[in-house]
Amino acid sequence: MSLETWSSLNPHDPTVAEIQQLFEVVERDLGDAGKDVSPDTRFSLAYNAALQLCTIALHAEGFETNRKVRGHHNTTINSLPLTIGEEQREAHVFLSRCSRQRGQTLYERVGVVSHQDAGDLLETARTLRASTVEWLKRRHPALVPEKLQ
Repeated sequence: MSLETWSSLNPHDPTVAEIQQLFEVVERDLGDAGKDVSPDTRFSLAYNAALQLCTIALHAEGFETNRKVRGHHNTTINSLPLTIGEEQREAHVFLSRCSRQRGQTLYERVGVVSHQDAGDLLETARTLRASTVEWLKRRHPALVPEKLQ
């Protein structure tokens, strides 16, 4: 399977500035998720950081999700093993599970996630950040923001 066959994706011409801006969102959210806030908030922030990292990889590969198609977060997360690589399969499965929890904590009720859940997701997002930077340097060096070189 390749990304070219996914009807929920559109071609995208990434820029270094765009990648830099997405990394700034990641840094902000990872930093805020490490603060003393509720587990629900930490979880949501860590989830968003991980989602933006998946977006960075997808954009670097020349695609973006069609936001008019339902489930664009899932599409972005599902692309992870095809962008960064199969070694991200476990992170992909974990993030897919977290997506459902995130929806509950944002739209349905408080107290959906535990401190452990939030910590696990934050650790996954931090690990994914390191993997994404390494992958970007190796696969798309022209898109690596100056701050990450």
